[in-house]
Amino acid sequence: MKKNQVDSILVNQTKRRNTVFALICLIVIIFIISFSFFVIYNKVNKDYEVTYTEVGNVDYDVFLQENNFFENNFLENDKQYISSLVDYIDTKFNYNLSLDNEYNVNYNYSYDIVAEVNVTQENTGKSLYNITDTLVKEQTIDSSNSNVTINEIARVNYNYYNDLIKQFITVYELTDIKCNLSIIFKVRVDGSCNGLEDNTKNVEMVANIPLATNTISIDVSDNLVDNGNNVIKCKNNNNEYFFLIILSLVLIVIDAILIVYTVKYEIKTRTAENIYEKELKKILNNYSSYIQTMYNDFDFTEYQMLKINTFNDMLEIRDTIRQPILMKENQDKTGAYFMIPSNSKILYIYRLDVRDIKNNTQN
Repeated sequence: MKKNQVDSILVNQTKRRNTVFALICLIVIIFIISFSFFVIYNKVNKDYEVTYTEVGNVDYDVFLQENNFFENNFLENDKQYISSLVDYIDTKFNYNLSLDNEYNVNYNYSYDIVAEVNVTQENTGKSLYNITDTLVKEQTIDSSNSNVTINEIARVNYNYYNDLIKQFITVYELTDIKCNLSIIFKVRVDGSCNGLEDNTKNVEMVANIPLATNTISIDVSDNLVDNGNNVIKCKNNNNEYFFLIILSLVLIVIDAILIVYTVKYEIKTRTAENIYEKELKKILNNYSSYIQTMYNDFDFTEYQMLKINTFNDMLEIRDTIRQPILMKENQDKTGAYFMIPSNSKILYIYRLDVRDIKNNTQN
């Protein structure tokens, strides 16, 4: 092959390699940018947890009817009371929710206070009579403050409920029953935090007051979780950065188009020299331990030459006669010859040549 032809082939191969390399670099860069946009979007929209603590307290004062025994008209909490002397009861509810609000959680909270009367059969626990009255109507407040504090007082007309239940018992001649008046303070905290993940909090604080008994004591209870590890799980749906996902998808589409174009370009522009180079490299990489490269010319005298069609056949012959595979490549790097000389003076030859590849691709 003439020198100018060799130079032309080398120039074209170099140009092709550079073009493919540039396309691959562009594909990698676009992929990195697209992936970075996706990571940034996920980071700014990452789910997070807001810790909170809550404290509640139920207090009450029992106000008495006029009588000749008690100087004060009311008694403080945590005592036993004579029911016939009770006039009304002030129930005091205090609730505080403190958020670690570094994420600026928006939420609304609502609360109300109801009086619930329940008459149950003592041996079965099933309800015979139940009524509910609203003492404080529902209040709803939107807030983003880190602290929620609610203080409410509900006045309970104890005599009204007590007389009602006594009449109910008398009319129906009931025995073995349990009568109770529950003053229930209900709080619901609904956080939005750009997409709250099912974290509505329902809090109840209750003052339980017996009815239709000679003396009463008031028990208080709540369902507050008394620890400092409470969390609200939030989904951060920040639509301001949604364009990053759009850009990421657009770049992925562009990357896919570039990949298809690069593959087509490589197939379209590959030459017989490229195919030769790739095939030779594949053989040497996979079977280099079986091949001995010759730097001198081989003396074909006295050998009968047999042409082999595939290199795999050469490997089988090599395993059969246990002779090395010899390789010789021409100076133009356009042809390589693999030979196995046998003791019976037969020379097995497999040729990899640019001219043969050109002829095969043209047919």
